[in-house]
Amino acid sequence: MPRQREWTDRDLSILQELYELREMTKKQIAVKHFDSEKYAHKRLYVMKKEGLITTNVYGKRTAGQTVTAAYVRLTEAGMDLLIERGLLDCKNYRARDLGLSIQQRQYITDANELFVQIPEVPYMDSRQIKRKYNLNRGNLTVGGFRSDKGDYMIYILMPDARDQTLVKIINEIKKHMKLRGFLIYYKSQSVKRAFETMSEKMNLVTGGIPVHLLPFNEWGIQITREYILTNTFLKIQKLLEPYGELKEVGGSSKYGFEYGLVQEERTGQGKGSSGPYVIELLTMNMMTLKRCLTNYSIGVSQTVGRRVLLFCYEDEVEWYKQELSSAAHVDVVGISKELI
Repeated sequence: MPRQREWTDRDLSILQELYELREMTKKQIAVKHFDSEKYAHKRLYVMKKEGLITTNVYGKRTAGQTVTAAYVRLTEAGMDLLIERGLLDCKNYRARDLGLSIQQRQYITDANELFVQIPEVPYMDSRQIKRKYNLNRGNLTVGGFRSDKGDYMIYILMPDARDQTLVKIINEIKKHMKLRGFLIYYKSQSVKRAFETMSEKMNLVTGGIPVHLLPFNEWGIQITREYILTNTFLKIQKLLEPYGELKEVGGSSKYGFEYGLVQEERTGQGKGSSGPYVIELLTMNMMTLKRCLTNYSIGVSQTVGRRVLLFCYEDEVEWYKQELSSAAHVDVVGISKELI
């Protein structure tokens, strides 16, 4: 009688994630669970041989090119093992129902990349977040993150996203005002500009809820992980330390500012209580600038006696100076990306 194979906690974790996320690439599984990609492929081969998973090779659009990758999916036997080990109550889905269409695969495996690269923050796949907020299947969110202060809903803008897709996403954002924020990842500069233009055209207003418009690359994921989802205020505070002591304004600001700076007085008389308000664009919240400067004009600034410091990345300084050339009460300060 053949010896029954022993399955490790790691094996079971992989199977459970495949049930929740539907499909993952071999590379994603290797990054998430193994120190060696070679050993990851060896272990996945064993799991496939034992009938717990199945793999297929598909093409994926990346930077205008089609790149092939091996995708892993759960089988009925894999689901049975999860039930046997008490990790799954029952089969809410058949294994074949976990398969993805070509369009779903593009979006969902990209969203799964966020799950892999940001393991510190609880992740919700598209089905979970749609159930939580009673969204229909046609809703375009691809997942979400849970933070201490609330949930973030995730959208991904493909390089060639149509205007009707952008309109649908913007309308969905308008409807969900009980979230901590939205994470919108773009795959090309052209679709980023199109989303910004469409948001302006449709007068997107969120009542202060952030809409972070981020590049879908290592840089955008790093900003998400280190400056949006975890210890946001402390990280920003440390980054802006050379300019003064950053304080949260919160509900005390009727102008929409989240932060203010307490600076040393030039006269040497100690810390001033009316330092500048801060507009922080390092986390790429596209709602901040419009929200603050709509309420806080140059006339209001002169009456209140507080200027505004706008912090952006160094390569954006000239663009913002040009955009805000008529806003004499705003000083633009560039931060090096190397400090992030």
